[in-house]
Amino acid sequence: MTDRLLDRMRDRLPTGQIRRFLRFGVVGGSGVLVNQGLLMFLHGFLGWPLLLSSIVAVETAILNNFFWSSVWIWRYDYERSAARVLRKLVQYQVATLFTSMVVNTGLLTALVYLFSVDYRLANLVGIAAGMGANFAAGEFWVFRGERARSRASDGGP
Repeated sequence: MTDRLLDRMRDRLPTGQIRRFLRFGVVGGSGVLVNQGLLMFLHGFLGWPLLLSSIVAVETAILNNFFWSSVWIWRYDYERSAARVLRKLVQYQVATLFTSMVVNTGLLTALVYLFSVDYRLANLVGIAAGMGANFAAGEFWVFRGERARSRASDGGP
């Protein structure tokens, strides 16, 4: 049964998109480590307020993910002008503002203060909640033009 489901998924999704989604998972994993590690350091070790710690941790993870997403997943051409790279960064920031900052920080805060969930677990829930939306934003808006370049260099459709 699982094999049939995987076969149907493979038939519906282009190979390049599957490859990008898997790479997105690896990049996202590095973002989780950055976010979680920085949150634990700022809030758990230094005693910063939870909301401020979360905002700094999420933004740092966003910047980490932008760099790796642009060069490895969607293969953004950094030979272009600095203005175009900055425009792409702003576009990425806008796309992830809701999915990462609002969803992650909002869930973290709500789970901790309304339901007494440990901040480390609440942060992971917030990260997971924004994952699909982050991929969709990158795939279909921010790096839309880079998909063709990524497909060509990967040899996939």
